[in-house]
Amino acid sequence: MNEVATEGNTTATDPPDHPRLLSKPLDTLVFVLPFILFYEIGSLSVHTGGDARERVVAFHLLRFFFELFGSTGVQMPALTVIIILLATHIVSRRPWTIDRRAVGWMYAESAALAAPLLLFNLVLTAAPTHPADQGHRFAELVLGVGAGVYEELVFRLVLISIIVIIGSDLLHFATRPTLVFAVVFSALAFAAHHHPPLGSDPFSLLSFIFRTIAGLYLGALFVYRGYGPAAGTHAIYNILVIVL
Repeated sequence: MNEVATEGNTTATDPPDHPRLLSKPLDTLVFVLPFILFYEIGSLSVHTGGDARERVVAFHLLRFFFELFGSTGVQMPALTVIIILLATHIVSRRPWTIDRRAVGWMYAESAALAAPLLLFNLVLTAAPTHPADQGHRFAELVLGVGAGVYEELVFRLVLISIIVIIGSDLLHFATRPTLVFAVVFSALAFAAHHHPPLGSDPFSLLSFIFRTIAGLYLGALFVYRGYGPAAGTHAIYNILVIVL
């Protein structure tokens, strides 16, 4: 069975040539917890034309999935992130220690890796920005952070891993081409889900192209660094777009 991993040794595909580059699951959990808490607490206090959580399509998809099995708790998506990372840590048999330098590095790394996405967005769209009132800006920050956490969970951690497990482990296709296909497919799905019938953004070719390229970028980041840096880069990119 080909080795498939989330962080370190399990669930996100571990590139055979770079196994040490993946962020450790316990460090990743400590890294993403502030993003999760900001979104969960912030979504209770902002008004965004409906439930803030419903505006993050990936969060809504996770809730729908759990409702199929009789669970209606709005905390289930957040618990899913925590449970996956804890389970991955247990399976990896790593010591229960946190590398604070690695956690701090993930924040710096995510900020640095968000910059190319921001520059590409500015070059591709050249869209004028309009100042927003502070209440609306905070609401958008909450939604942007939630999108970073839960879209990376759905479209990178879950979708890429499932495709690799089916294609490589069950159907015995070559691992690397399967992984490339998984990253491309997840990028297209990520771009498409922002538009109807799942999303609410009117279709725009430029937006679709940008989000597809962003999905490829985040998919490669996920493969080589793990869920934490991918989610952090996505969330910080969203924050920079809103703030700047």
